[in-house]
Amino acid sequence: MDINITQDPPADVFQAKRKYRCIIPYLLALIFCAILLAGYQIVFGSTHGDLLENIALVFFVGPALVFFYCVEKLHDYKTLSPQQEKEMEDFCWQDHDIATYCAKVSTIGRKLVKAEYDACKAHVEDR
Repeated sequence: MDINITQDPPADVFQAKRKYRCIIPYLLALIFCAILLAGYQIVFGSTHGDLLENIALVFFVGPALVFFYCVEKLHDYKTLSPQQEKEMEDFCWQDHDIATYCAKVSTIGRKLVKAEYDACKAHVEDR
């Protein structure tokens, strides 16, 4: 998620979070199917063993990569720890742009997320 401190905060940052959280169960289901298919091949064997192994590999590797991508994207939407909230207060005292951004976020009625914290931290370090 790209956050620009000088612009207005996004109104609904959690819309993308819902999308990722809806995709994850389907990916886990495909991974589970791959494990079941590989288990079937190991226990019972089949005349089409190579084909089943390839299908299980495709059902496992592809969804696993997308799963880790989605989980990594969800890290941007984590709520701030108390230590990070304290750092944000310090950032607000140090920089007027960050204080303005935090005020806009509070008028929307939501709390800051980790992506916004990272953007504020980068903004302070750039100055």
